[in-house]
Parts: sequence; C-alpha cells; structure tokens
Amino acid sequence: MMRRAAALLAVGALLMAACADEGTSTDGEGAGVVLTVFVADEVAAEWTLEGLRSEVEFVTLTIDGDEQSGPRVLDVLAASGVTDWEIAEVLGKGESRSFDIGIEVRADDVGEGWVFDVTNRGTLKLAAADLPREQWVRDAGEIRIP
Repeated sequence: MMRRAAALLAVGALLMAACADEGTSTDGEGAGVVLTVFVADEVAAEWTLEGLRSEVEFVTLTIDGDEQSGPRVLDVLAASGVTDWEIAEVLGKGESRSFDIGIEVRADDVGEGWVFDVTNRGTLKLAAADLPREQWVRDAGEIRIP
C-alpha cells in the first residue's frame, strides 16, 4: 500500500513539474517566442504568435497554388522598429528541416508578396512568389540586420 501511495505521489509530482514548465518552446500556437529580430546584434523585438496577431496585420497569399497566411515580412520589420535597412538574414531550417539555413535578402527585393506563413505546427515559414520554394526558410526564428 505504501509503495502504491509513493508511486502516485511521484507521478503527481512529475505532472505538476511538467505543467509548470514555462520555456520558450515553439511547439504550438502562442507557446513562446517564435521570432527574434536583431539589429546590430541587439534584440530589437521578440515576437510570440499572439503578439504578431495582435500587432501586425495577417494576410493570405496564394503562392504556387498554396495559401500562405501570416504577417508580411515588411510589416514585421516595421512593427519591430526597423525602418531603414539594406540587407537582412533570415535564419531557420531548410526544406527537409534536417539542416539549418540562412538566406540573405535585400530590402529592394522584399515586397508585399513576402510573408511569414504560420504553419500548422505553430512555427513561421518565410515564403515569397519570387523566391524558389527550396529557398523558403522553414521554422524561421531570427531576422538579423547588420
């Protein structure tokens, strides 16, 4: 009887510890910071999905027959206080999500058709009609502006 009570107590303690964890996981909507914007190696903004939804307009674009829904890249940068930039690097995962990728983009190339699609997994994907699909950045987590 004592062993059973001890086992139940241990399971309860583990469940409480798991529920109390407040990490910055991006495994689901609003679960923590999904995108950090850096300017000159300083954090300009940290965005959760909830923060993006409340402060940045979401759009739906059709790219190669697929709907991509989320905030425009230019709107995220503006909401982050970034108004004057020439080059940025977007960091995340490659097409198979098995390797890290960084894509350098020029301000002149980024337009209204560049979007951070919110995926079913609660992560962001950089997508654009004029960017080949193999260069789309999945699980985009950082924008770095020198």
